[in-house]
Amino acid sequence: MPIRRRCWRCCAGWPWARWRAGGRGEPQPSPTVRPWRVRTGSRSPRHSRRSVNRSSVLSGHSRPALFEGGTAMDMTTTAGSAGHIARSRGGFLRLLRLSISSHSIYLALIAAYYAGFLTLYHFRPDIAPSNFWDVALGFTIFSVPMMIFGLAIMRLYHVAVHIKPERPLPALIKDIGAYLSNPVRLAHGLPMVFIMVMFMYVFVELKASIPLLNPYSWDQALDHADRVLHFGTYPWEWLQPILGYAPITFAINVNYSIWFAVMWIVWVYFAFLETDSLIRTRFFLTFFTAWIIGGGLMAIWFSSMGPCFYGRIGLTPDPYAGLMDYLRQANETVPIWAVAVQDLLWQGYNGDQLVEGISAMPSMHNGTALLFVLAAFRVNRLMGWILAVHGGLIFIGSTVLAWHYAVDGYVAAALVLGLWWLMAPVSRWWHGQAAHAEFAEAISPGR
Repeated sequence: MPIRRRCWRCCAGWPWARWRAGGRGEPQPSPTVRPWRVRTGSRSPRHSRRSVNRSSVLSGHSRPALFEGGTAMDMTTTAGSAGHIARSRGGFLRLLRLSISSHSIYLALIAAYYAGFLTLYHFRPDIAPSNFWDVALGFTIFSVPMMIFGLAIMRLYHVAVHIKPERPLPALIKDIGAYLSNPVRLAHGLPMVFIMVMFMYVFVELKASIPLLNPYSWDQALDHADRVLHFGTYPWEWLQPILGYAPITFAINVNYSIWFAVMWIVWVYFAFLETDSLIRTRFFLTFFTAWIIGGGLMAIWFSSMGPCFYGRIGLTPDPYAGLMDYLRQANETVPIWAVAVQDLLWQGYNGDQLVEGISAMPSMHNGTALLFVLAAFRVNRLMGWILAVHGGLIFIGSTVLAWHYAVDGYVAAALVLGLWWLMAPVSRWWHGQAAHAEFAEAISPGR
């Protein structure tokens, strides 16, 4: 009997053990509780830390399912399990506290970003930053609908592909309700929302201050680099004979415009994951550091406006005049929104405060589009290929819509690839720290 009881504890997944558990001639599902967690009583600190780290590593390396697909019953069960986790482990507030601790690496990163921002403005009293609450409110008004839109797209995919209900709309509403009421998702995502608000305040202020901190002076150098790298011919001149038709330009413009929606879909997906994930940590570390370095430091140092403004700032001869003439003509046939947005940005540069902030080098559109591809391939190969097509069209659009020099995209891609590689060991290190591992253990479904 002692031997048989030990085999039951250690080998619960074996077929004969499942038969013994069911007491019938057919195999029964193995218990979900792991044998080393069946014990009651307190554990030594060393054993507890070892168990936490093992759980963290296992959950960190597993791939999160694409949009957490499953059936309607699965969704209800998952929400119920999450609620049980929140109740049995100290409630939602405890989960939120542990989540904030697990996000402390991002908080430290944003705090350093904010401190650098304050230091910069301390030495430049002539530049007055905007009120934080005004910027935060504006960002919230813009971002919350985008977050909701991203969530709706994700759950629509989930309902259509995995559930396939007879009544899609009620099923979608129920699914979104279960998603939003999941305490683990909320505890995981709310700190990231706060971090994003803090980050965007500094980013928006720095981008609007670029012409004051370092007046635009790199356009001619970047233009020359484009011509040299492409053997004396501008990239748009290569592409124009193939893509220079109004319907094609319209399609490229649409793809370029939905970059914001794609960004929020990917952002919401990773921010509100129900499980601990090493990919999530790596994604957000790369995301924030890329924007801080590329969209902040490099944008100020390589201060430039882009091909669409080359002639407007008085640079001659203007090699992009033909491209801009074509875009304006195409805009009379089909809507090319890039032309209108470029006009708004130019008005902002000349004093209209409605829309402001121009920066060409590096192209963060291209950089983040590549980041989405790198992260998506770690989750779902099909989604990775879809985002790869989107990213390729983003690069083409950045050139043929006159937003960026091609070299802007090359530099951004190199930056993101380097950071993605660098953040892999950083993410593994962080997942082994107690600040993160405690939250990972708290939301582990096998605990």
